[in-house]
Amino acid sequence: MIRRHELADGHALEIHDIGSGDGPTLAVLGGVHGDELEGVVAARMFAAHLNALPPGALKGRAKVVPISNPVAFASRSRTTVTDGANLARVFPGRADGTVTEQLAHLLTTEVIAGADLLIDLHSAGAKYEMPVFAGFVSDAPMGVRSGEATAAFGAPMVWEHLGSGRGRSMSAAEELGVASVYVEGSGGGGLIGRDLDIYVDGLHRLLAWLGMTSVQHTTPRPPLVLRGDDGDVDDSLACSVPGYCITRVRAGDVVQPGQVLADIVNDDGDPVEHIRSPRLGTVMMLRRHAEVQPAEGIAMLGPVPEGGSHAMKPPT
Repeated sequence: MIRRHELADGHALEIHDIGSGDGPTLAVLGGVHGDELEGVVAARMFAAHLNALPPGALKGRAKVVPISNPVAFASRSRTTVTDGANLARVFPGRADGTVTEQLAHLLTTEVIAGADLLIDLHSAGAKYEMPVFAGFVSDAPMGVRSGEATAAFGAPMVWEHLGSGRGRSMSAAEELGVASVYVEGSGGGGLIGRDLDIYVDGLHRLLAWLGMTSVQHTTPRPPLVLRGDDGDVDDSLACSVPGYCITRVRAGDVVQPGQVLADIVNDDGDPVEHIRSPRLGTVMMLRRHAEVQPAEGIAMLGPVPEGGSHAMKPPT
């Protein structure tokens, strides 16, 4: 069943409500940002698979929203074009607010509330790239459960955050006592098959982990583990001049203090700015779109991977 919620601007939020309330509930969000295609496609594929299951094969309920921000998706933009807001910063929203606040309110009350687990499928968007990873907030009240779910998802890299900003889907989930995981990766406006497979396979692993299906899955390899920071992309290293961005590293690289991450060159190809790493860290987001304007993000750093899953509960 697809439930439609009409918005004031003529768009509609569609929620795929599959299964029954007799068992756990998994909430899946894709397309919180309109230029992040991986989550949209993965959620659509996941919903199609669930809808094709024979009666009784799904023990519980899945609430899947492939396009969480239909306004932004229509323009393939990160933010909602009608009010300029970032949906990932306004949760839990308001029923009488702007279009973006209304969307956050609907997602909070109709999808996240009452769920046993939320998974929010993001990616690097059209202008950036990221390594594929799953993240959670370890020092939140639901941190242990969220960490267990993150391990069960089976991403090749896990980012265990200390703290999370307000206004995110995960913070709304925490306030409702719902464990949560988010996923990032790929980006650049394309769809990489092996990365998309990680999204879709991870969703199916979570179904099994929650006891919603009896399908057995192979145990993923132990992930690289990063611990620390809050993963806020708004705190990325930015350029101060316009030009063309030439990257000197790759997403996922460990970089040294002072290492050049990217050069900004002018129309003649002359370097006008070097973007250097301020510390030892891992490149978790990197510019893909060459043309840049002042204050646009170039790279985001995370902690150095610890290289194992000794602190993560293995999937069951």
